[in-house]
Amino acid sequence: MIGQTLSHYLITSELGRGGMGVVYRAHDQLLNRDVALKLMLDNVVNQSDRRARVLAEARAASTLNHPGITTIYDVVESGQQLFIVMELIEGPTLRSQLSSAGPMDARELARLGTQLAEALDAAHSRGIVHGDIKPENIVLQTAGAPKLFDFGIARQAAADTVTLTHSAQDAGEKPREAIAGTVAYMPPEILRGEAGDPRSDLYSLGIVLFEVATGNRPFLGPTITALMAQILREPAPRLGGGASIVPQELARIVQKLLEKEAGARYQSARELQVDLTNLQRDLDLGAVLPAAVLGKRAVAVLPFKLLTPNPEDEYLGVALADAIINHVGGRGEVLVRPINTVQRYAKQAVDPLLAAREMNVHIVVDGSIQKAGSRLRVHVQAWNAADGTTLLTGKYDSEIAALFELQDKVAEELARALGLKADAARETSLEPPTKNLRAYELFLRAVERLSRVNKWDTRTAIEMLEDATRIDPLFAEAWARLAEACVFMGGTFDPKPEWYKKGELAMRRALALDPTNAHAHCARARVLWMPAKGYRNREALQALRESLRRNPGYHPALVWQCLIFLHVGMLEEAIEGLHTALATHPDDGFGLTFLGQAVMLQGNYDEAEAYFKRALSIDPASLWANLFSPMVPLYGTNPEDAVGLIQSARNFFPDDALLTSWEGLLWAKRGEPRKAEQATRKALKIGKSVLHTHHMWHTAAATYATLGKKELAVPLLARAAKTGLPNYPVFRDDPHFKAMHSYVPFQRLLAKIKKETEGYRREFG
Repeated sequence: MIGQTLSHYLITSELGRGGMGVVYRAHDQLLNRDVALKLMLDNVVNQSDRRARVLAEARAASTLNHPGITTIYDVVESGQQLFIVMELIEGPTLRSQLSSAGPMDARELARLGTQLAEALDAAHSRGIVHGDIKPENIVLQTAGAPKLFDFGIARQAAADTVTLTHSAQDAGEKPREAIAGTVAYMPPEILRGEAGDPRSDLYSLGIVLFEVATGNRPFLGPTITALMAQILREPAPRLGGGASIVPQELARIVQKLLEKEAGARYQSARELQVDLTNLQRDLDLGAVLPAAVLGKRAVAVLPFKLLTPNPEDEYLGVALADAIINHVGGRGEVLVRPINTVQRYAKQAVDPLLAAREMNVHIVVDGSIQKAGSRLRVHVQAWNAADGTTLLTGKYDSEIAALFELQDKVAEELARALGLKADAARETSLEPPTKNLRAYELFLRAVERLSRVNKWDTRTAIEMLEDATRIDPLFAEAWARLAEACVFMGGTFDPKPEWYKKGELAMRRALALDPTNAHAHCARARVLWMPAKGYRNREALQALRESLRRNPGYHPALVWQCLIFLHVGMLEEAIEGLHTALATHPDDGFGLTFLGQAVMLQGNYDEAEAYFKRALSIDPASLWANLFSPMVPLYGTNPEDAVGLIQSARNFFPDDALLTSWEGLLWAKRGEPRKAEQATRKALKIGKSVLHTHHMWHTAAATYATLGKKELAVPLLARAAKTGLPNYPVFRDDPHFKAMHSYVPFQRLLAKIKKETEGYRREFG
């Protein structure tokens, strides 16, 4: 067939053969693209019933549009010929990858399983079953992401295999490799001749995951009869036995997939995806739980559903959840997911127990709000996620004017249901934060906007909070949230000095009205720890310590405390604190970025890369993760990997000085001193990064040190240390400065910084 044209497809080479047909590489002469063309064999084409079934399934599969599923472009009948035109995927099959590289580690396996489960969920939700999940039908693209191959064709091939299998079994034959290679992945119900369903695909995926984890399938019968008997009757061996080391949760997931009865397996690919996603997250974080969080229960409070839908009142559901989150989480006894984690459930019907699994929490709270005029009725339920038992059921009636008292009452009832200690301080100060109903409504609307975490809603929230403080200038909580919103805007979306000025004014008003406000103390720290204030490390850390004293569970204060620890050389404290913060908010891109930076500075490059990848998967436009991620390959063993990361970051920050300084370091490592100096001088001339410029000076110093220009490196390091980066262990252990350890000016600088770092550790460690 090579060189022939079918319809407008020119066949250029053969890619492979299977039981249903031959796959060719072909060129689509109309659309000018290469495709995969599967020409069906005569035994399919010449049987009208088989031909009709293949056509029907292929046409149904052509409606699938998912990055984890190979797209079917066309199904063509031309005379007696039948062929299916598909997306051409470059990359090895999972089978060839297993043959060459062997089993995957648990982290890679969890990521692979999550992506395959997501693809199956997309297909199953449209009523399409694959029917022949096996390593040969999974293609690993160049970037490593898997694609399921042969949707619409595989199920017919599998059905043929069952027929051949029973014939071979009757004859007592040893299995041919192709037949055994399909039967080994078939669930018991298919071998019994029953109709398969989505749970059959999940069983097959369980076999694949077992094989990818160990290098062997769970059942290895020497004949067709023995193999089928094992699948039908013998329990699958548990992962982790023998010499293999497999996380218990991965072993549990695979064991559940391989249950003999479909009703005992996962009932949907979505359920499987949730458990694999949680496992992947735990493995990416190293499953390190600091003492501060061991034994604590994780709680999620879902946005309350409005039973009387009105766009004007939608803010109430998120605002009520946020108030409960702050009230219960502020005690520090439980790990409460922050509002921006649960906000995604605000406008969708959701099973609370499924949401609990998705967020990996022990307890989930949900409820509803019914509004009639000025009256509110709130229903609340708290569930134990493990067994679905109810911990709290409550009904509360209130006037909307007394919304603060209602929030407080619901939160206290929940705290009691969770067995938390009574908050004596709160019980003696139940005054509403404002007596002006319009100001409080604006405040609650702003809270809902801030939970969305984007530039436009943050700006709108700031305007609402400004209006609230104009209406009631004594509204301390509104001033505090305004301060935080302004510094968040400046530090995340729009790095302009005016946001910090606004934030500072609001912070001062908040603390004058309420010196105990945790939000205001956190905002004060962020204002103090900025270039315009000269990075006042000690005062900023004192403010954050006070914020956490007032609200031990306050996530932003903990993350920013860790960031400053990271800068002043307290790496161990930073890493432990970030693990604590991520136990509460596992998908916090800031926390993941800072943790990646911290472990990288300790020399753990693979771990750092995983954190940065996770941060960028959560927010591909993240200012922090984009600008810092090139640091990992530049300090690790593959500096050239920084090229793509720098280019990607330039899409968002085209002229940033830090990125230019990374380029300078890369040229130095390539042995190109002229280009290295040129890029470094350009970075120094730009002189300012949208992030902290001290990192650019540190990088420029590393470049000059690599080029052997110690006399240029030390002044830049001194400048970095003076402006927010007095980091003794990092400067001491930076591999680029190794040749400077005997250089007297460098020794003097290290001695000076060491005293400062030790002072911070004595006071805050």
